[in-house]
Amino acid sequence: MKLVTCLVAVLALLGPTACSATVPGAPAPTVAPTAGTSAPSSARPAFGPYLDTSMPIPDLQTLAATTGLKHVVLSFALAKDNTCTPAWDDGEAIESMRATIDAFRAVGGSASIATGGAEGTYLEVACTTAADLAGAYMKILDASGTNLLDIDIEHDVQIDKVIDALGQVQRARGTDITLTLPVDLEGLGPGQLNLVKRAAATNVAIRVNIMNMNFEASGDRGKALVRAARAMLAQLRKVYPKATTAEQNRMLSITLMIGRNDTGEITRTADVQTVLDFAKTNGVGRVGFWSLGRDRGTCPGKVEAQPDCSGIAQTDYQFTKQFAAFSGPTPD
Repeated sequence: MKLVTCLVAVLALLGPTACSATVPGAPAPTVAPTAGTSAPSSARPAFGPYLDTSMPIPDLQTLAATTGLKHVVLSFALAKDNTCTPAWDDGEAIESMRATIDAFRAVGGSASIATGGAEGTYLEVACTTAADLAGAYMKILDASGTNLLDIDIEHDVQIDKVIDALGQVQRARGTDITLTLPVDLEGLGPGQLNLVKRAAATNVAIRVNIMNMNFEASGDRGKALVRAARAMLAQLRKVYPKATTAEQNRMLSITLMIGRNDTGEITRTADVQTVLDFAKTNGVGRVGFWSLGRDRGTCPGKVEAQPDCSGIAQTDYQFTKQFAAFSGPTPD
């Protein structure tokens, strides 16, 4: 995801080794942090919109008070000058968002950091080894004071390198890791699914966040978005056959693109509610949307997706308030 060019194509995501069709007997993943680690840790709330750091940043403290916003996903950390050094996609130092994060944290908010997206050079490509990539991830966590990572993969990567690096970080810090992947009505494509299978095979605990957007489907938009989510759940049941249904459902996160999608479709509040009702009924772990800066009604009727408004008639932060009502699955 990256406004306005996040057109979801079928990605190869070629890794150096192939993954099997299923991981026999794989249980639901659990995180086992190493004792004595000093990295900060916090629970990731059930709802968090993406926040494009290359755009003007809204007042998160005010939004926390007026909308119920408790979490944001800062996007995107990329490779500075094509090297294995993390920086924001506008070139700013990764440390530059720390004051914003700390101010949001002071009113009860939290942030995770997303790498990747639709544009720019990935750390996952620029870093040549899993150890180097793990080091880059740790720099991001240290600079932002969080222990929550979101790895948004929309281009080819070496699957083993990425998952191995995430495993190193998680074993060292107990990091909460989300894999964000494009989806269509049939779920993940083979390449994206191989990332999930590799994580399962190497016991890296993940959530799978589907970019439920930018695909054409006739008929009711909300029902089409739910169909894609159901397809992803069916895939998770095959990859993690030993997990309970509730555990499999909690592994799923659903991210929508509010308003005008890049490919022209429109996701309205009624469509969002259809998805939220599905998520609540089925105990889906998390929900979100792209992006917080677009949750404004200043450009109704625009035929192309915009970076700072939804393209439909709405009140400002209407979607944020709607999503914030989602509290996540009921604890066991």
